[in-house]
Amino acid sequence: MIRIPDLIALVQKEIPDAEVNALDKTGMSDHFIIHVTSKEFVDKDVMERHRLVQSCLTAAMQDGRIHAAEIKTAVPGE
Repeated sequence: MIRIPDLIALVQKEIPDAEVNALDKTGMSDHFIIHVTSKEFVDKDVMERHRLVQSCLTAAMQDGRIHAAEIKTAVPGE
């Protein structure tokens, strides 16, 4: 399990300008819907954007704090 502020911090550690919103999808603190907006995503396709966010979450997914993450990404102004 992971708290939403800790999940957000994981993303912002690797993507400092990220605006991150997360929703606990099941109430069990391990399935999330995560919306990330960042200038880092400019000129990246959807898969590249998602891989970037997933890389921020790798450790938490490997140790079981996060079981599943539905990722949505955007560039500021999109």
